[in-house]
Amino acid sequence: MADVYGTVRMIPTFIYDPATAGDGFIVLDGAEAHHLASVLRMKAGETIRVIDGSGTAFLCEIVEIGRKQVRCRIIETQKASGEPRLKLTLVIGLSTSLKFDMVIEKGTEVGVSRIVPLVTSKGRIKRVDSESGQRKASRWRRIAEAAAKQSGRSVIPSIESPQGVEAFIAACRPEESVLFHPDGLGRWSDSLDKLPGNHLTILVGPESGFSPEEVALAEKRNIPVVGMGDRVLRTETAGIVLSALAIYSYETVNDRS
Repeated sequence: MADVYGTVRMIPTFIYDPATAGDGFIVLDGAEAHHLASVLRMKAGETIRVIDGSGTAFLCEIVEIGRKQVRCRIIETQKASGEPRLKLTLVIGLSTSLKFDMVIEKGTEVGVSRIVPLVTSKGRIKRVDSESGQRKASRWRRIAEAAAKQSGRSVIPSIESPQGVEAFIAACRPEESVLFHPDGLGRWSDSLDKLPGNHLTILVGPESGFSPEEVALAEKRNIPVVGMGDRVLRTETAGIVLSALAIYSYETVNDRS
């Protein structure tokens, strides 16, 4: 793992459209080709890392740099390169743009697989209109792509449209879910130990927290309600820290078994 991570960090990563691949070659175009040729000023013969965003990475040699496209020869294929074994969904109270941008960026860096913005009764943002939602989705996608490339991942997390807390709790799988709340009595380690597979969903409320009714709804569905210790964390901090802890703890437990 150390060798793979070391290699990933040293080699620039780019995202490609799978439709451009064929016969052992990949073509970069648009913004990715511009970044390679005009920003990084790379040359033919240099090695790059190319990802499809779904879990496959390629080590490639730059063969030809054109005005609008860069042609690369595939040297090696890597499956799940830079990806944790735990498939983590972070469900987090929707906050202001800058704070949620941080959640997307840092959540991607630590290894989150899926991020779901949550509209809650105590949150400041109650609804997102379609036009605003499309702009946010486009920006969040760009942030996730940049963070995935920077951190050496081969998967770009899916960023879903905002969902209501009641509907999400009603649809999620209790045995794979944990809701974090300052008054929670459950133990974090118990939830990880009882995890039936490698999928986990963690729910983090807005800065004002989940309402008593929302917590009761989770408890009614047998979703563990877990505390976060003596310190009070901001929403974006809690989401990032808890995601990193979950992924690290899962890796540690499974390395020992």
